[in-house]
Amino acid sequence: MRLVRKSLLTLCSLLLAVSVLIPQTTVHAADQKWMNQVWSEYKSYHKKTVNAYNNYQKQADKKYKLFYETSHASLDQLEKKVLEDQKQWDEKLQADLEQLKLKHEGNRDLMDKLTQYERFINPSYLNSPMWKYANAANRSYLNSTLWKLSKEMNEDYLNSLMWTYKKTISPDYLNSSAWKFNKTVSESYLNSPMWKLRNGSSTSYLNSPMWKYKQGKISKATAKSQYSKLFKEQTTAISKSNAARKSEIAKMASGTQKKIGELYKETVVTLETRREEALKSISDLRIEITGEGLQWEPLLVMKP
Repeated sequence: MRLVRKSLLTLCSLLLAVSVLIPQTTVHAADQKWMNQVWSEYKSYHKKTVNAYNNYQKQADKKYKLFYETSHASLDQLEKKVLEDQKQWDEKLQADLEQLKLKHEGNRDLMDKLTQYERFINPSYLNSPMWKYANAANRSYLNSTLWKLSKEMNEDYLNSLMWTYKKTISPDYLNSSAWKFNKTVSESYLNSPMWKLRNGSSTSYLNSPMWKYKQGKISKATAKSQYSKLFKEQTTAISKSNAARKSEIAKMASGTQKKIGELYKETVVTLETRREEALKSISDLRIEITGEGLQWEPLLVMKP
């Protein structure tokens, strides 16, 4: 009789254990599904955000490259036009000098004037009118008109306009706007919003909502509440940071384009002025020699 009673008690215990295990197994499966869903949604958000960043970076690089190339094309064209003009005037004035020497050969009263004329038209003679014009258009001559424009367009010249623009959009340049943009969306950069979101979504990261839930330290409702708060905070931080970086880059791009555009116009006006001053000085001296000056038209800036 005791054996039967003991067997019945054992059977009841087994049935009770089975009745408890069956619903627990069902709950665990449902919980695992939710945890997997959280991780999957994070991975989807991460991929979407990083792809958007990569596309933006490509467009920023493309815009910079286009601006750089068009700016330098304009610089090269301006330089070429002025150098060709200088060459033509050099040939014309040298020929004119030879004719004047032949015409006034032996005229001692004009010897000093002819010598002065020869110096005026010589682009290698220090501080002569043509020297000033030639050096203004020499981008290799320190602080010349064209040097200043060329310097600001040089992406390798420290703190130039183009250098600053390039560094702003470079994700490899420490603390640049593009660098901050890149780190914000990086899940591997310590304490970035994406890093925090990734860890908060993981069941393996110590003390994350998902980890605490998996370990049975908090309820599912609490885990959902904590994760929802974390997700909102970090995605909002990412959105705000990315918007700020885009604004900084757009402001830098438009500001640089405006400044270089204004500097280009100033350069054109200055070169035209140097040319005008040089030709007028030479022409006035020629009038003193022969009574007749030079004739020319504006090269870069048309008169109103």
